[in-house]
Formats: sequence, C-alpha cells, structure tokens
Amino acid sequence: MVKRSIQTSNPGVTVGIEYDHLAIRAALLNTDGRGAFSVAKVVEIRGEYGEDRNLLEGFRQVKAKLGLSGRDSVVTCLSGKQVFATQLPFRRLGKEEMEQALRLELRKTVHFEVATSTLDYQILGEDDGSNGGAAQVLVALAATALLNRQLGLLEKAGLKVMAVDVLPVAIANTLWAWKAGGESHHPLIAVHIGPQVSTIVIDGEYSPFFTRNVYFAAEDVFAPNANPVDREKRIQALAEEVSRSVIFYEKNSEVTGFQEVLLLGDHLEGAALMDKLQRQTGLPVQAMDLAGKTGMLRESQPGRFDLAVSLALRGEA
Repeated sequence: MVKRSIQTSNPGVTVGIEYDHLAIRAALLNTDGRGAFSVAKVVEIRGEYGEDRNLLEGFRQVKAKLGLSGRDSVVTCLSGKQVFATQLPFRRLGKEEMEQALRLELRKTVHFEVATSTLDYQILGEDDGSNGGAAQVLVALAATALLNRQLGLLEKAGLKVMAVDVLPVAIANTLWAWKAGGESHHPLIAVHIGPQVSTIVIDGEYSPFFTRNVYFAAEDVFAPNANPVDREKRIQALAEEVSRSVIFYEKNSEVTGFQEVLLLGDHLEGAALMDKLQRQTGLPVQAMDLAGKTGMLRESQPGRFDLAVSLALRGEA
C-alpha cells in the first residue's frame, strides 16, 4: 500500500491487473529504474468472472497475450464488500502494538470481521497539533480469505504478485499518477464507475484521504435496452451522491478549492454522466486517460485502463 508514490525503483517489467465480474484489464509497463516508464501494452478480456475457474482462465489469457514469464512482477487490487481503507490520526506505537491497536479501532466502524482480515498501514506524517501530536495513518484492511483466493488464482496462472492494494487506495494512486508528481494545495476527486458499485475517492497533498462507496448499477444503467427515464434518474442520483461527498469532505476537513472530478472505469458511456456531475458539483469533469498521457494513443480508451496503469506504476516504490 503506497500513497503519493508512483515511481518504480528497479528496471524491468511491471504489470498492473484489475478485474470485475465482466472483464479483466491489464497494463504492461516498461521501466528503466530511474523513474522513467512507458506503457507498452494494455489488454482487456471480457467474460463472466464470478467463478474461480473462469477467473483463472482469464488470468492465463492475460499472461499469454502480454507474453509474461514467471519472473515478471504483477501488482493487483482487491475490491468488494470485504475491503476497507481510511485515514485517521493515531498515536505512534511499536509495530505489533500499532497493528493491534488499529484493529481494535477499526472494529468500531468496519462491517466485516477484523480479526480474520489482513491489515496494512502507512504513517503519512505528524498531525498539525489539533489531535495531540498523533500521526496521520493510512490504513487498509481486507478479508484474508478474499486476499488468499486472489493470490492463489494468480499463482496458479503462473503470475508473480509483488503487491496488492485495496481498491480505494489504488484509486487514490491513480490521482497521484495523473498529477505526475506535481504538488498542489487543492484536493482531487476520482469516481471509479464499476458494474454495480461506484467508489468515490478524494485526496490531496495537504488534505486527508476520503473514500465512499455508492450503489450504482452501471451495467444496467448503460445497457442498450435500459429505460431512458430510469437511466437519467439513476445518473442524477449518482451525481447528487458525489456532490454530497464533496460537501461532507469540505465541511469536515475544512478544505476548499477542489480541482476537478476525474472519472475512471469501464462504464463512462455518453455525455450525460459528465454533464450531470459537472452541473451538480460545479467542477470540471473529465475521463482520466493515463495510457494516453504517456503517448499510447492507439489503444488508449479514457477511463478503461487507468486503474491497471496506475497499479503497474505502483512498481516497487
């Protein structure tokens, strides 16, 4: 789990892989070990990936299409109801004490079993004094069974996993990749549109990490036979939820001056979504395109491969 770090440290190949129940998307990244990189190739394999055997076959197809060996490094992410991420002020403790104390704290808010979950944390820096000198800590939690399932399938497919992020942190890292290391005093907003759930992430150089999930059945809303009136209502409802999240963040963090809303995911069809988000939030809205930003214009599809590219950029930072 890395926040605000997008460079790789060693020369070679890194692959970012993310998936949902409709598709697997992967990005192949070449690096020179000095911070320079290029997106060599992106692939998407459509299918039905609700069952392990189909997902395993999909991972094998990714390996074949990208020409990967067992030595190439893979970075992936976990999503679903059994993943969680937050930033909070917390006292500094030793490693074992810190993890135990964080687990006790998360039991107050996490809806799945904390004791049988895998926890990771990163100390971001000292607090500004308003919380008694506690450190700002980014915490990620995932059900161990979910993590082991994904690692096991990737290993069976002959892929070597070097890092796993939870989806909200992976989305935050797309923001830092999009910024390309440029410093800013104002936070960015990302909305990842998934088939059933959209994930809102707000993060900034001098403002806290925030995430929230909103139910939005994009695969149904944007289906060819969807009712146009119902589609408009659902898109408007999502735009209102994004706006509420921005207002909540502004009020609780006392932060203003949001830069823009960046969209990523596989369901960005039409202009209606962007238009309603812009009207509701009063902010510029655009689809992210990390692959295109690196000059990969031929295979670039704004929003679709950004998460996979940012996972590859995660490298060994």
